[in-house]
Amino acid sequence: MYGDNTAALRGELATLLQITRNQQGLDTLTSDDAVLIASFRTSLTLWCQQAVRASNPDGDFGGTTPRSRGPAEELRHRLDQARTAYTAPLPDLDQLATPHPNHVVDLWRRAAKAAALGEHDFPAGLDYGNLTEHQAMTVLKDASEVARALTGLDRHYAAAVPGWEAITEADGLSRAAVVCAAHAGYDKPDYSVDQRGWRPPVQLVDGPALPGLDGVHQAQNNLLVHLRHQPDAYSLRLIFDSQRIVSRGAAEFCGQSPSREQIAAKWDHRHETYRQLIDQSRNLRGLVGNGFAAADGALAAARMKNLSPAEAVSGNQLRHLDALFTHIDRRLAAITRAGASDRSYLVRVTIPRIDMSAPGAVKEPRARHVPLDVPTKARLLVTVDRRLRTPEPRRPVSATSATERAAFVRSINGPTQEGSIHHKRSL
Repeated sequence: MYGDNTAALRGELATLLQITRNQQGLDTLTSDDAVLIASFRTSLTLWCQQAVRASNPDGDFGGTTPRSRGPAEELRHRLDQARTAYTAPLPDLDQLATPHPNHVVDLWRRAAKAAALGEHDFPAGLDYGNLTEHQAMTVLKDASEVARALTGLDRHYAAAVPGWEAITEADGLSRAAVVCAAHAGYDKPDYSVDQRGWRPPVQLVDGPALPGLDGVHQAQNNLLVHLRHQPDAYSLRLIFDSQRIVSRGAAEFCGQSPSREQIAAKWDHRHETYRQLIDQSRNLRGLVGNGFAAADGALAAARMKNLSPAEAVSGNQLRHLDALFTHIDRRLAAITRAGASDRSYLVRVTIPRIDMSAPGAVKEPRARHVPLDVPTKARLLVTVDRRLRTPEPRRPVSATSATERAAFVRSINGPTQEGSIHHKRSL
């Protein structure tokens, strides 16, 4: 996630700036350490390039000059110029994952690791087409401040570390970063961008059944993973029934939660929802899909039945179960709607004719199977839309988003610069 990765990146750089100004640890760096740090700096510069491109996609520099380029274009040009001149390659996976015995080098490693993880955010929805203008400016300012930190560290390392490869045109990059940071800071930032980006996918939890309510979590988690693929109609009804059973059993543990009345009402509503879905999907047909998710649902229901209501559970376990309920509900709603749209789910309807080919003296009405979305306001789809498909809530912005960024800017400016600013204001 963008917020977690950039917070880690800024935290390591802020520590590096602090110990560098105090002249701590630079005299212990060897030539091999300097080369390794240069590789980590390449990774950080690459992250800045990607962040600037994601927040400002215009990248045609043919025939442009510093006077014709805007603040973002100038910063991107300077970053490209600096990275092109680097002789150190990007660090490999072992260099990023293996802690280094030297504290200073390890801080660079952790910053580069955060930058490498942050590279996954940009193709995962953190691009200009998916960002608001204020979110794009927030990303641009973050990249500008990181570039400022790199040039500040470069000045100290060039003077104190033997064999250090200085940034090409470091002063020009520093000026471009300062101007771009001021340009991006004109508008009010939108820190909701911290909730965007790449998230690790849910993985199967293999192995023997975990004890207690954790065993139900395990089966529900595996059910959610297998719901990446569409279940057939019979398996979908089995999943509905398993969630009815799990919801009813989970409500019995709500007495151990501080907000037990609210949670109990929520899970009772979920139990009633799946009871209605089972009744309304009685005539559902369709052979497209598989039954893997139904097996996990059956395990979750069986394990919930075997639990005693007197068993001690923690509030964290209940919150985890509630989160799994929410994700499973949204996925089942999407699957049902998709099956109706592509007509892989059919529903059996009767027609006003007698089936003369039926055996026996009593003849039943004839029936045929039609796509699920053909009947006007099909009860199953209405229930899915009204009771199962809940809107995804807007994630709250972290209270530390602004304060952590402000602290990082103060670490870049340094005490001398802050003191001079206050002195000028007093004059």
